[in-house]
Amino acid sequence: MTTASEMSARQRGKQRKRDAIRAAAASLMASKQLDEITMREVAQLAGVGEATLFRYVSGKSDLLHMVYGDELDAVLDRIEERDASFVAANSTHVTGDHCVLRVRAIYFERCAFYRRNPENSARYLREGFRPEHGPASRNIAQGDRTIRLVASIIDTGQANGVLDLRPQPLLVAQNCHAIYMHEIDRTPVRGFDPDAIWDRVGPRLDAQLNPLVPLAGR
Repeated sequence: MTTASEMSARQRGKQRKRDAIRAAAASLMASKQLDEITMREVAQLAGVGEATLFRYVSGKSDLLHMVYGDELDAVLDRIEERDASFVAANSTHVTGDHCVLRVRAIYFERCAFYRRNPENSARYLREGFRPEHGPASRNIAQGDRTIRLVASIIDTGQANGVLDLRPQPLLVAQNCHAIYMHEIDRTPVRGFDPDAIWDRVGPRLDAQLNPLVPLAGR
């Protein structure tokens, strides 16, 4: 019979291996594209056998989701914390320009996430749209999390009378996210510089958001 202490030690051992696998994959993906990485490399760097590795992940796609899912969660946590601080610092005077700045800050951070390794980032963000992953996939949920935050910003601006009341906040938020994803998709197709993605996303966000700010709301 397995004792509680033995079970706890076993769980800790599994967690250490999982952490080692994630760290190894993250290290390799920091400088390589996913297709350039082999499962043998990951196993060797993690200090586990290949058979052990496959008990934790089924393939490289799982490693991608493990690494980039955790990284994007951390980015979104940071975005929400910074946004909350901005709101607290400007709570006595809400303006339409403040709302635009808040949305721009969200996608500036998301562009920075993409730039770390554009091909791997784009692949992670896009894999959620594959039919086998479905609407419950982690990357889709992370996109929805961003869209909800942007929609809440637009809703707040409308409630304070500093943004045009006609557009639905959710549709504005979905359009903003579509701009971001479209620029990610067309960057390799058009041969654009991935490091300059914000130079393309920022002006398109302005074109979407600035018309919502009447002169009285500035």
